[in-house]
Amino acid sequence: PYIKRTIFLWILWFCIVFSYYGIFVWLPSLLALKLPLVKSFQFVLIITLAQIPGYFSAAYLVEVLGRKITLASYLALCGAAAFFFGRAVSVNEVLFWGSLMSFFNLGAWGIVYTYTPELYPTRARASGSGWAAGFGRLGGILAPSVVGWMVSANMGSAAIFVMFTGVLLVGALDVVVLGEETKGRRLDELTS
Repeated sequence: PYIKRTIFLWILWFCIVFSYYGIFVWLPSLLALKLPLVKSFQFVLIITLAQIPGYFSAAYLVEVLGRKITLASYLALCGAAAFFFGRAVSVNEVLFWGSLMSFFNLGAWGIVYTYTPELYPTRARASGSGWAAGFGRLGGILAPSVVGWMVSANMGSAAIFVMFTGVLLVGALDVVVLGEETKGRRLDELTS
């Protein structure tokens, strides 16, 4: 009875884990293609700090707007920021788009951790959530290798971030098409 939710969550988790590990494992190296190595590490710190308000804003918005619209928006906006980050040339552009990408990506993570267990009944919650997260880890395994291959093939950061934009937009579309709003609904309503 939960096959649609399971497919939805497996796609969602794959997309978000793929994008996170692909982007943030390679971020210092990708920044070093544009900036001196010392600057790239400073920028990674600044960009990473943008994750904190991303979590808090998402926590607020899921209760105001709902899980589905907030999650789809954060994934789509992260995809847009990734697209422009890949094309950034100035220091200000790198910091601006990188911080937005980080903000929306980690905000989406916070929503996924709230949303996933709400879609299964108590008897299946741990297994359903665990399998979704486990399937997502396949994305975390694949992404660094895919980016490494793209870097070694000299595809450039623009192509790499277009790929991430596509993955994030697939995740957003998945939420829009297959997701179910859980805001304000009792758990027994959702899982029966």
